[in-house]
Amino acid sequence: MVQTVSRREFGKGLARVASGAALFALQPSCSSTRPLSIGQLLRNDLTDLSGALLFDDAARQAAADDFGHVVRRMPLAVLQPGSAQDIAKLVQFASRRGLKVAIRGNGHAMFGDTQVDGGVVIDSRSLNSVRVTNYSGRRVVDASAGALWGAVLDTAYAEKLTPPVNVDTGVLSVGGTISTGGFGGTSWREGLQIDHILELQVVTGVGELVTCSEERNVDLFNAMLAGMGQCGMIVKVVMTLVAAPTHVLLFVLSYADLPTAIADLTLLVKDGRFTYLDGRTTARPDSAFTYNLEAGAFYDTPNTPVEPSLLAGLRFASRTARVMTYPEFFRRVPGRLPPLPHPWLYLCLPASRFAEYAAGVFASPEEFAFSAPRFSIWRRASIKRPLARVPNEDLVARFQLSRMPPASADIAALVAMNRALYERAREMGGTRLTTTAIPFSQTDWSQHYGPVWQSFRAAKARFDPSNAIASGQGIFPS
Repeated sequence: MVQTVSRREFGKGLARVASGAALFALQPSCSSTRPLSIGQLLRNDLTDLSGALLFDDAARQAAADDFGHVVRRMPLAVLQPGSAQDIAKLVQFASRRGLKVAIRGNGHAMFGDTQVDGGVVIDSRSLNSVRVTNYSGRRVVDASAGALWGAVLDTAYAEKLTPPVNVDTGVLSVGGTISTGGFGGTSWREGLQIDHILELQVVTGVGELVTCSEERNVDLFNAMLAGMGQCGMIVKVVMTLVAAPTHVLLFVLSYADLPTAIADLTLLVKDGRFTYLDGRTTARPDSAFTYNLEAGAFYDTPNTPVEPSLLAGLRFASRTARVMTYPEFFRRVPGRLPPLPHPWLYLCLPASRFAEYAAGVFASPEEFAFSAPRFSIWRRASIKRPLARVPNEDLVARFQLSRMPPASADIAALVAMNRALYERAREMGGTRLTTTAIPFSQTDWSQHYGPVWQSFRAAKARFDPSNAIASGQGIFPS
């Protein structure tokens, strides 16, 4: 039998349902509570940090930019860590919640490498301790990731020591250059900075704080050196030191043509009469370049080098020379540049093809636009770390376009030109140096790493399985 319900009873029933639903909505329930935002979850979960988690616009805007001023990605927050444990706690949270995290030092990346859209950027500059200490019977520098190389040099030189390889400017961070390789005027003989690292302390992509070296956790160690931060975040570096000179006799040897400059530079790399070697160009009124070799002889007073023997057999058109103390020498390059776009290009070519490649670039002003090209030649055998990808030839040539265009320039066109120049170099057996403004796909990255790609990918899967860190380069699928 069908039960009939009066209109009044039906109305009362609706009211009971409505009031019950309202009461249910007020109860604490996983299925009915409005989800907290990721920002509020960050605030709730990371309450015991020794540093500061910043959500203000100024901090976020600063972390959304870098030295390149080409790519811009706005983070949700910025962490100024008070310790490595702060970084570990954040990465543990990020790994659980699917949040992206990046770490930056002094912001010298060029193509958004250390940016993250909607995630958290770690500003490592708050971790900036530097000290000289003993390690397995030798004197070493122990530096936090956010320390600048200028501070490292000053601290080491106070004990008449120096890193074997120094970057051009002291405003770069230790963690940044070790993540990308790190090169300088002694790289022709000493290799990259990563070839002199003894130990790292790393926060992996799952938030574990791990010490690694050739003896401990070697898979992680190799994955971190020039690994673009893909498997972990460097928080401390232990690097070997060597005796520092008191003075440097620096020559600038100028050439009217590139082949002669390259031939003399190759001779100097082979015979090793100088300690420091680098190549720079200066523009001439006829739109051509003068090619300058910077050749530095390191020495301790009063043992001044003999100029005729240093310059014997060289075919320069003119030369200048000056004597500097070692601190004056490593401080001679200016630190900061104007805050304009810097779509810089770094390539490495087989030395046997370098003159051909560079001549082609120098013949096309649109290709080297807004730059004073730089170059150097290195001994391949000095570069030992597996992720440092350079051409397979005894001598390799670094080629650099430090583009500094005006604000009105077409930056997208310059980045596209970088890509075209990279492809031409690749056809000659060349590679990119990892810090550079070149658009790269995941296929490009796998080709770049070549024979070590599979081991690199395995390390990523092991140490950052959720791809929580360093997504800015697009090396691995998100």
